[in-house]
Amino acid sequence: MEQKKLYVKYKDFVDGIRLFVPIGAGYLPLGFACGIVCAEAGMSVMQIFLMSLLVYAGAGQYIAGGMIAAGASPLSIIITTFIVNSRHILYTSVLYPYISKWSFLKQSLFAAQITDEVFAMHSSFMSRNNVSTVTAFTLNIFSHSSWVISNTIGGISASLIPDSSKFGLDFTLYALFIALILPRLVNTAQFAALITGGIAATAFALFDMVYIGVVAGAVAGAFAGYYTGRMMNYA
Repeated sequence: MEQKKLYVKYKDFVDGIRLFVPIGAGYLPLGFACGIVCAEAGMSVMQIFLMSLLVYAGAGQYIAGGMIAAGASPLSIIITTFIVNSRHILYTSVLYPYISKWSFLKQSLFAAQITDEVFAMHSSFMSRNNVSTVTAFTLNIFSHSSWVISNTIGGISASLIPDSSKFGLDFTLYALFIALILPRLVNTAQFAALITGGIAATAFALFDMVYIGVVAGAVAGAFAGYYTGRMMNYA
């Protein structure tokens, strides 16, 4: 019996590693570039380490680095990054039915490590498999660790790469999310969410409201996917 339990836990751990691999492959160059951007904004290596550990949001950290470089006030940086990262509330709301039986502590730790890419992996895997805390936290912890390590290395290496923009590493964030999410679009509701969210975000970006557009796109996409799914079920 004990051997069977160990085998199940080992299999769950392997599943978590398997889900992490594509995310880690993208986080290494992306986190490295983010560390360089933050270092060029005047942040120390320790500050970069702490931000990647506590904030843990690629887009939010890039934005914060740019605002620090521009001399923005701490309050405006906090408000802006909060608005941009508020979409994570929707992510955890979607995943809540799968983790509703967990303790509050486990739910809180799980939610604190959700990013766009990690959410994409969890939502796809949890909808098709039994939810395992071993798999979930293996994916979360390894993804978070790879982000922290790559950010810190980028901060340390910043002096060796004076102009990181010419390498196009900042595009890795978008390329990674696109690569993870597109193969998992399997029904009309998901396509409706993608198209509606993309149109809404683009519309705001055209009026130079990129940060608000990120949130608006997430909300519009969620509503479009939800109502399209309901209409399909009633049809």
